[in-house]
Amino acid sequence: MIISLRSISYDDLKKQLCPEDKIVILSCDTCVKACGIGGSARMKQLTGMLQADGYTVLGIDLISIGCTMNLVAHHRDNRKEVYDEATVVIPLICEDGLVGVRKVFADKKIIQVAKTVGIGNFTMDKGVVLTHPFESTGLAQNDDGYPLAEVAKALQLFPGFFDEKDGSPSADQMVKLTVDGKEIAAPAGQNLLAACLANSIDVPHLCFQEDLSAYGACRLCLVKIKGRKGLVPACCTHVEAGMDVCTDDAELQHCRRIILELAMASGHHDCLTCVKGVPSPFATCELQKYVRAADITESRFASFPVKLPEDDSSPVIFHDPNRCILCGRCVRACQELSGLSNLGFVNRGDRTVVVAGLNTEMNQSDCAACMACVNVCPTGALTEKVVYFSGKDWTPSRKFMSL
Repeated sequence: MIISLRSISYDDLKKQLCPEDKIVILSCDTCVKACGIGGSARMKQLTGMLQADGYTVLGIDLISIGCTMNLVAHHRDNRKEVYDEATVVIPLICEDGLVGVRKVFADKKIIQVAKTVGIGNFTMDKGVVLTHPFESTGLAQNDDGYPLAEVAKALQLFPGFFDEKDGSPSADQMVKLTVDGKEIAAPAGQNLLAACLANSIDVPHLCFQEDLSAYGACRLCLVKIKGRKGLVPACCTHVEAGMDVCTDDAELQHCRRIILELAMASGHHDCLTCVKGVPSPFATCELQKYVRAADITESRFASFPVKLPEDDSSPVIFHDPNRCILCGRCVRACQELSGLSNLGFVNRGDRTVVVAGLNTEMNQSDCAACMACVNVCPTGALTEKVVYFSGKDWTPSRKFMSL
């Protein structure tokens, strides 16, 4: 993992802008996100700060892996009207990715926000750490890893993202609603599930992912809203002033248990051997988490009898359709984050599966190996492939892991 830290203050950023500038903020969705200075949430935060200070932000653009220049070019082409109008691009990206951004947007003003300081890792106790600093930092190699706050202090960088307190008060119109008896405030029109999660109200969900468009496929986030008939998916509902929401009672727990058991029965989810049971900042099995939380040890429904062929053709991605729950995250990530639309559904009913290209093997398709699908997959259907070598002949010994 490449380690980057914020290199400028919010005031320094504003000094590089003119009142008439039209801004697009883009971000890589991998390393800088894990370092806390990238991702869609950070882009939305910076957008709110700049708009509150009177600047024009045309949009935000999340890229699955920003250091792959052809993906950056894909995003530019897919959003041509927005980028043509923009005068400034603010990339939340490492310095390696910044090189490609400067080439793709050679006619724009590019404002660098991050400083890349070396290579690191993720640990359970410290989070993201720097283990192999660049020589230019003057820091020694540290196998245990330097906490990012310590690195920031040593190198006179900033330990986190811009502080909203440094900007003007937010111009967002807020509404108040009640969730499980607790009054919360959320921006008008915000997704109800996102509003609950932002207020530490955990509503189970599998097809929803904050960086992707809402889909409403898994129905695990069903809630009750006072005055409305039936159950509604929180991920496809917008908050309204005065809304009274119930996210957890005996009926909802019963429905979620049935949904989880059906998901378990729809494939071959051998959780005890699935590599996505390993904690990771990018890809950990969410189905396993909910199944254990509901104390489900077996499904009362008969398992799908047919085992589908696995796709081992890609050099970096392993696809096991038997662990797929058809949540559609990978399909949307391939379209919205990589800009390629290489993944899609084929067939109907219980024969529906996710395939690459025109139903071909992964290595015969247009897959860019950006890992966007792997990072959002909530089960072990898509995992990263790692090959180890051993012996004097470097005999390959292939193993799989989530990251």
